[in-house]
Amino acid sequence: MAFRREDEPPPWLSSADEHGLAGPAERRWIDSSMAWFVRQFGKDIVLRDVALPTPEFFHFLSVRPGGEEALNALVSKARRLMAVEASDIRVRLFTAKEHASEGTTVGHYDTEDGHHVIGIDRRQLADRTVLTAVVAHELCHVRLLGEGRVSWEREDQERLTDLLTVYLGFGVFTANAAMRFARAARGWQIMPRGYLSDELLNGASSDLSSRRLGYLTQQEFGYALARYCWLRGETRPSWAAYLGPGARAALTRGLAHLAHDADDQEFRKPATEIPLNNRWFLPYK
Repeated sequence: MAFRREDEPPPWLSSADEHGLAGPAERRWIDSSMAWFVRQFGKDIVLRDVALPTPEFFHFLSVRPGGEEALNALVSKARRLMAVEASDIRVRLFTAKEHASEGTTVGHYDTEDGHHVIGIDRRQLADRTVLTAVVAHELCHVRLLGEGRVSWEREDQERLTDLLTVYLGFGVFTANAAMRFARAARGWQIMPRGYLSDELLNGASSDLSSRRLGYLTQQEFGYALARYCWLRGETRPSWAAYLGPGARAALTRGLAHLAHDADDQEFRKPATEIPLNNRWFLPYK
């Protein structure tokens, strides 16, 4: 597809190489981080069933439609599937007014009096798929920050948290929730799935041309899911049918790369941090 000057390439393409893959630096970071996850969390959890947005997954919510009861039930289920052993997790809902300084934050993690505190923007309760992605991200904070595996100051710890959702089996949710694309008056815009308004998205900064939910690009999610398949011994995962078209295409490219071109020596190297460009991200915290 050709782009005129006024139609600059969409920003989510900027980290991809000529094959549509995540860039070499990002692939090395994903490989080394996934190898670190194996050492930290073991490989057995990778071999569990993949969490998928099916009626069966959400069956437990059928008698708990919306609200805090449904959220707590979802958190309990995700904790079990992600092997989060911490029992002292408090879940709180917040509104945009309560977190006005954070603008577009949809979730956050903190500690308080020795307890893990997960905050969820109450607007996410209406979309259970996006809600599950946000909950998975915040529970991965518990596994990384709460269990003392990484420091709060580590520059890439938010990206690492998104990546851990893939390793712990919730990558389909987080990849699907990562972004939807829109053509705004100023140019390309990456908006979270659901109903967050353009006005809200642009509230934190008036000059941003792109935002997305989360910290990994679609290409990075696709390659991470491909590496996840590699760990599971899968070459044609049936669960890929539940991915959105962009993430599914990125997974296919990642699998092809790993089948023919991967240097698995990189998979054994220590994890390294890579800079993140904050102007692209609609954050979880």
